Amino acid sequence: MSQRIGAKRRTGQGGATRDPGAEPVQRNAVPARLGAKRRTGQGGATRETGQATLELALGSIVFVGVLMIGIHMAEYAQLSLKVQDAQTFAVWEASGRRVQTREVSGATSTTPFSRTLDNTTGVAPRAAQRFADFNGLGDSSNGDVIIRALTEGSGVQVRCEEDRSLAYLASPTARVVYQEEGGLRCSASAQVKAINIPRRFLQRDSGGFFRESIVRSAPIPVCGMGLPVNGACRGALAILTNDWGLANEETEECKNTCTASPYRGLVESMFEGGGTKGADFAARYAGPPGTTADRYHFSYSGVESGMVDYVGGEGTPNFITGGAGVSGGMVERLSHPKCFLGKNCP
Repeated sequence: MSQRIGAKRRTGQGGATRDPGAEPVQRNAVPARLGAKRRTGQGGATRETGQATLELALGSIVFVGVLMIGIHMAEYAQLSLKVQDAQTFAVWEASGRRVQTREVSGATSTTPFSRTLDNTTGVAPRAAQRFADFNGLGDSSNGDVIIRALTEGSGVQVRCEEDRSLAYLASPTARVVYQEEGGLRCSASAQVKAINIPRRFLQRDSGGFFRESIVRSAPIPVCGMGLPVNGACRGALAILTNDWGLANEETEECKNTCTASPYRGLVESMFEGGGTKGADFAARYAGPPGTTADRYHFSYSGVESGMVDYVGGEGTPNFITGGAGVSGGMVERLSHPKCFLGKNCP
């Protein structure tokens, strides 16, 4: 329908006019952005409040802080495990070292154990040097300060000292040569601190929200075992070493012509001799013996001289164990169908 000449258009609310024949227009039909809220004002006008932007700004403050602290704590945990590895390495290294050694005279020296605890050649300085870079995979170090994304580690220290509370006494006869040595305990510590994290962020005294600092500026002590007490690490790993059978490495035989060796001297130091009753009895019925019970006879040999566990002759007049006048210095090997644990002789 054509509009008549002179016809007036209808005036809507707010003074707006429209064609009488036009389709009705829905107010506020402008599509809104997702999440944006509008407030209706006078005359149907709308405006955005910015609530989503405000929530994002406030949430970011918390999220960024939590994220940075989370990364720092993960790196802190990884470095603390390396400090524990350094402490364990020192104890493990001590278990493979000799504690005492035998002198040719039969005396026992604990010098090797002193070297284990030495500040230069001991297990503690070796562990500290190996884990100085919080790595420990090789003997070489990449420096004594390691830097992660938000964490710095430094000052790895390992301490080992003798622990006299750990003891394992030998028998009364063997105590003269097997010393009560070998107990020790080791501890480790390091320093870890946060880096690349602002110490102060929106503090309350500066018009912000937070009362405390995000991270502390001073380094945090890290212990290999347990937590620090008044800044000191008291947790330690203890171990009792000293395998008496590994006191020496003797590769030579000692037959009757041998007069001195560490093992021969050790046995002689425990030898007390015999009494006189046997010698008196032998002298009465067989004449003066060629030796006495107080004379020390000791020799040993191995497979390099054809000796095995079974020498034969037991219970027969041919069984000779040693002493003066034995041909060759040791009893010759005799054949026997069974040698050791039911196995045939080689």
